[in-house]
Amino acid sequence: MGPKKERVNIAVARDVAEELAKLAEAGGMTQFALASELLRTGIDLMKSGYASAQVKELVRFYKIMTELEIVPIPGRLLDRLLTDMYKLNKDAVLNAWCEAGRALAGYIKALFGDLSAAVSLLPLLSKIVPVKRFDVRVADKEAVIEIVGIGYGIESVEANAAAAKCLLEDFGYKITEQVVALGVIKIVGER
Repeated sequence: MGPKKERVNIAVARDVAEELAKLAEAGGMTQFALASELLRTGIDLMKSGYASAQVKELVRFYKIMTELEIVPIPGRLLDRLLTDMYKLNKDAVLNAWCEAGRALAGYIKALFGDLSAAVSLLPLLSKIVPVKRFDVRVADKEAVIEIVGIGYGIESVEANAAAAKCLLEDFGYKITEQVVALGVIKIVGER
């Protein structure tokens, strides 16, 4: 056992202290040890440039990535694989990406209830997806997905457009406008 650390009291809201006590007991730790560990992790992340709100979103996003079994691969590699497969079987690629869009819609429904509630993840998503602009607007009767700077070839743009289209369709939107051009996707759905 290492040397005893000097203690300093800090104030927290009662509900936070109660939750800390429950978690410490469940984890077989002292409240001091758990609070110190959590605070150290938060401090280290903030020193690395993350705001406290971003830390919560990062954890939330990590959970989603692991639950959906998302495998991070370099964008250029993914684009190359898509392009090669697209040349062999365009329909298979578009169907696979459509299925991915529907699977994501199902996940969003299960976790968030509706598409508008999931829009809160966009700032984080836009940082890991290699795009210049990623915008989703959801209103009562209309949903718009606009992505600028996506893909290195038209094949990957079309595949991503298929995913976006099927995602909106799974939420009950009828696609009324679709713009797919090199680096640009705009999908508009209405109910």
